[in-house]
Amino acid sequence: MTNLILWVLNRIKPLLVLSGANHDQVRAIVQVKLMMDNRRSIVTLGRYGKQAAETSNSFTKILGVYALIGGLLSLSMLMVPPQEAMFLPLTLQFSYIMALCAMTLISDFSSVILDSSDNQIILPRPVSSRTLWVARVTHITSYLFAIALSLSVVAVLVIAYRFGALAGLVFLIMSLLSAVLMVFLTNVVYLVLMRFVSEEKVREVINYFQIVMAILFYGGYQLLPQLIGRTAMTQVTTHEWWHYLVPPMWMAGAVDTIVRPALDSTHLTFFLLALLTPFAGLWFMNRFLTTNFTQTLSGIDQENRTEPSTTSAQSAAPTNSVFLERLSTWFTTSPLERAAFGFTWRITGRDRKFKLKTYPQLGFGLAYVVVMSLQSRRSDASGFFYLFALYFAGIYVMVAQYQLSVSDNYRAAWIYGSAPIRDPGDVLSGSLKALIIKLLTPFYVVLAGYILYRYGVDKLSDVLLAYSNSLIMLMGAALLSTRYMPFSVAQDALKQNNTARGIAISLVLGVVGFSHYGLTFLPYGVWIAIPLSIGLFWYLFRQYRRTSWAQIEMG
Repeated sequence: MTNLILWVLNRIKPLLVLSGANHDQVRAIVQVKLMMDNRRSIVTLGRYGKQAAETSNSFTKILGVYALIGGLLSLSMLMVPPQEAMFLPLTLQFSYIMALCAMTLISDFSSVILDSSDNQIILPRPVSSRTLWVARVTHITSYLFAIALSLSVVAVLVIAYRFGALAGLVFLIMSLLSAVLMVFLTNVVYLVLMRFVSEEKVREVINYFQIVMAILFYGGYQLLPQLIGRTAMTQVTTHEWWHYLVPPMWMAGAVDTIVRPALDSTHLTFFLLALLTPFAGLWFMNRFLTTNFTQTLSGIDQENRTEPSTTSAQSAAPTNSVFLERLSTWFTTSPLERAAFGFTWRITGRDRKFKLKTYPQLGFGLAYVVVMSLQSRRSDASGFFYLFALYFAGIYVMVAQYQLSVSDNYRAAWIYGSAPIRDPGDVLSGSLKALIIKLLTPFYVVLAGYILYRYGVDKLSDVLLAYSNSLIMLMGAALLSTRYMPFSVAQDALKQNNTARGIAISLVLGVVGFSHYGLTFLPYGVWIAIPLSIGLFWYLFRQYRRTSWAQIEMG
């Protein structure tokens, strides 16, 4: 892949020179970054992102998985509709491509734009802001092109088979332009923030932007098919004014221009928007937003700065400390457990990577519940689907438990071995309590509010039992997993078999969920099960707290 990207860079040298970048410098930076990518894991790609060696071909496996998933979606959406009703199926196809590219960009490659690890090497050299920015965007876009191609390869073949080679070629071009458009839409926000937000706060603001955008992209893609409806998939679409504001509809309209074929003003407008907007966006960023890119990067080296500033930290510390002290006193029973509770509470609020890997998952869970509730309304099966949504959403919380042992600063874990800690189980239980109080409980409060509003207050017992059972599943995952001290290992050091773990959790989820559903047919069955569930959770938690040093694996 590296050789192919470098070959393409050599072919587009005039374009890079026209943009104001130094081609040789761009090529050298991109070549080194592609080589270094083999040494890092990829967040959104799950277990496939683990790199066992520098020659790992995991990214190729990931593209194969994406091609399989994209192919199944393409066959289901593009094979059935008639020629004159392809607009909405094409819209959903491009929505999927854009959503996954955006998610990959937000979760994995946003740090590339603001990466400060190479500042000491590049910034003292005569490398212009524009050259550095073009190199980073080229690096990102190359990966998004590969992902877009893998997602659309089957769709291209389907479109070419049904409507001709020209339609397939246009679909391919629009898929690549979708990736370019996602680069523009995401990075323009980063660059604007870098220009108007202080260097001290830009990374924090961008982190919350990433979380919100990840939830919006995922939730929007899940809700769009529900809002459109199944019957509309085979009907001719009447275009509305707001269609011109939705980027996937631009791409769909451009392909629909060839599929039908149609040369009216609406389709031509879609075609021009799809063709010109990505390049216009890149030109706008290159012309107006990258002037001080290098200077801004030199001021946001997050690894060597203490955040927040001393003054703001001192002013905010008393209030936060008092609140945290009260919580730890209420929910912990020993000084060591109290210390672990406060330590975990603070780290989960400061570690940007932890928040980026965990918080969007909670948003995904809520978005999935909304989607499930809409589906249950249409299928008249709300009595089952709301329970399924309650339990399935709980899986997303387990991501936080998995990330609890991971940190980029894992080398500081030597403190666990040097401190006089006799019972490491107190540290583990304190950390898990902080996770339950800070993340799991607020998540279920929001979830319960929606369920009670959507299905009625009489579902309170079901919500309480689902919450307690989710705690049991969380404890089960903690007991069955390899036990590490909090924030003590690197991401690549985790050797857990996530596939087997996921299958086991899914089986337990199914058994517990169906058992809960069966209890709803017994008088007071759910209310009787709640104290039993709480008792089981308490027993498992006590077993987890009794963890000895012999059961701990140090990273």
